[in-house]
Order: sequence, then C-alpha cells, then structure tokens
Amino acid sequence: MKIYSSTQYDLNLYTNSKQQTDKPTLVTGTISGLSHDTDTVEISPTARQLAASDIVNHSAKYFGTVQINESLNRLLTDQPSEVEEAVYGIIQSNFITDVTGEEDRAALLELGLTQAKYIADNYMKDDEAAEFMNTIRQIGAISKTRTVDPETNETHYETPPQRPIGAPDDYIDLTYMMKKFEPNTLDKLQDAIVNGKDWNSILQTFAKKAATNTDWVKAYREEAAKPIGDIVGENRFEKASTASLTAFVKDIKDIIANAGFENTGLIKDNIEAFMRTLESTRSFQS
Repeated sequence: MKIYSSTQYDLNLYTNSKQQTDKPTLVTGTISGLSHDTDTVEISPTARQLAASDIVNHSAKYFGTVQINESLNRLLTDQPSEVEEAVYGIIQSNFITDVTGEEDRAALLELGLTQAKYIADNYMKDDEAAEFMNTIRQIGAISKTRTVDPETNETHYETPPQRPIGAPDDYIDLTYMMKKFEPNTLDKLQDAIVNGKDWNSILQTFAKKAATNTDWVKAYREEAAKPIGDIVGENRFEKASTASLTAFVKDIKDIIANAGFENTGLIKDNIEAFMRTLESTRSFQS
C-alpha cells in the first residue's frame, strides 16, 4: 500500500527550485560474457538461528510539516540514537501506518501517545517535553485525517497550511491554496515539475490570482488559524507508569491483557519493539 501526505512538492516562491535535466533511464538486457545464472547465497546455521528481535529495520524520518520537522530535528539533536529511533518508530508504527482496522489504529494511536510520554518524561526537560508532546499530538491528529482512494488504494493524510521557518507572518502556502481552490491547476503544476516543463509561469499566474482574491485569502487565514486536529479522548494506556522502562512495559502488557483488544498480538509486538529500541546500546548503520 502506498502512503502519501498531502504535501507533495514545495511549490512556493519562497523556496528555490530547479528544472530536472538529463533524467536517468533503466535499461534491461544481458551482458555478453556473463552466464546470468541464478545466484545462490549460503547461510550458516548460526545465521539461520538469528532471532527476529536482532534484525534491525530503521524507521524512516517523518517530515509532516515544516514546523513539525524543525521541532523534531531540534529536540532530537542531542538525544541518544536509540531515542531518535524510538520516536520515528512511534510515528511509523503507531501513527502514519498501513494498518487498516479502525480498532487497531485507535489502539496504536493511544499506545503511541503513551510511548511518547515515556520518552518526554525520561529524556527531556520540562520545556522540551511540553513541545515534544505538542508536536507528537499534531502528528497524531494528522494520522486521523487518513483517507484511502477506492480506485487506486492509495492512502492520503491531510496536512495544514505551512509557513517556512523565517517566512513573514503574512506568508501564504500556495500549494495548500492551489489544492483547495484550483486542484486542476495543481495537477498541471505537478506534471510540469516532473516533466521539466515551464512550471514557473503556472505558479506565478496562480500567485497573482490568489493575492487578489479576498475570499480565498480570508478562507486560508481562517483555516491556518485552526488547530491541526483533535485527538482528545480516552487513552487506555495513559495511567502506565513511566518511572522505568521495566515498569512501563509491565503496565502496558497488563492493560493489554485486560482491555479486551481484538488483536492483542499487534499491540504486544508494538510495545516490545519500543522496548528493544530503547534498550539498544549500540548504533546500527543502514
């Protein structure tokens, strides 16, 4: 399943872009002198017994919005590598995930928020912890905007208007406005960027139109002022102790055992992966 954010290309004049040139192409065929026989790999008995928990899959970094990305980068800069890995693991496994069942998604969201609180309580100072939890809640809110295109089966998440770091207060996110008011123009612009056509004239024309359309600007300002979303509600894991990792995981597992979750295996695997990540004492290179 493909997962997409509503943020595609940065189409605003505030950011420099450049045309694509000399695109590489993939050529298939055979090379004279090579047998092209099927290759084989010998796996030792020891390797065959490698535990699943020893296999490391690094989580992808999540961007979300300019503000979310900046906040996470700054807050995690001086943290141990396992903390950064755990944070992006929460985002990938609990929020922006390909799990489809609504009950499973709700449980993962609640658990992800609680795991984030454990990190905030144990690795961050008061101000940092408060900002971190606010950023995590924003990502959680974005995760609840998930929609699936019935024709393509592509998953989309809506992100709010964005303002680049350092941009003036009256900055307008042209990508957001184009998607909201002229989606066909956005399609043309995306096509022009991908195919190396004159996208700048399309963007300039829309920018002038948007600047003079007071109704559009008013609607945009109102939308930009709204909170990203609401994830207030019951969290079945919120009373788990964050005094230590051992106590935290024990409480989570006790809750799982008594909460009547339909898919307890999914939730148990999630908390165990979180525990293994934070217990890691060495960094793995991809």
